[in-house]
Amino acid sequence: MILPFIFRRAFLNLIKKELFIAWFFLISAIVFEVLGTSFLKMNNPILAYSFMAIFIAFSYFFMGKAIKKIQVGIAYAVWELLGIILILLVSFILFKESLTSTQMLGIALSIIGIILINIGEVKE
Repeated sequence: MILPFIFRRAFLNLIKKELFIAWFFLISAIVFEVLGTSFLKMNNPILAYSFMAIFIAFSYFFMGKAIKKIQVGIAYAVWELLGIILILLVSFILFKESLTSTQMLGIALSIIGIILINIGEVKE
């Protein structure tokens, strides 16, 4: 009787570990996407496009790994939202671009939307 419980617990721990790794891959995909997009502001277009291509390739590689364990719709929504937020922050901090109140409201609504999407995620 205790043996199935041990196997069940080990299986659940494995699933948690796999999900953690999948979310790590998703965060990595987002970071590489932001890096790739940010490099487009470089003055040298050859270097800019070269760095962008490399980082975007890494981004899609990690996204492919992430969606093996995370639902595609959830992963893509999180990827896009966090990518937009991070790009806006990079633009604001590094490139001294300004954020309008409408953009800030849009970010806030997007965050609320992602939270609602994740709350509604069907557990398998």
